[in-house]
Amino acid sequence: MLIAVKGYYDGKQIVMDEDIKMAAGQRVIVTILDAEKAHQKKVDLRKYMGRGEKMFHKDAQEYVKGLRNNDRV
Repeated sequence: MLIAVKGYYDGKQIVMDEDIKMAAGQRVIVTILDAEKAHQKKVDLRKYMGRGEKMFHKDAQEYVKGLRNNDRV
């Protein structure tokens, strides 16, 4: 089985957001996310929707910069 599950650390143990059946001793891979990035403001994609030809070069650069700074949309 290969599955990715979101969760959080409650101060004592890792708690998964979904109930996944696992056997005792089952191997897992744990990825620790940067807590600082999790609290950063997300890119507001609606700001750029429907712009079409009206989207100027400066707007496009700002949009790409926002995506790079916030890799989780």
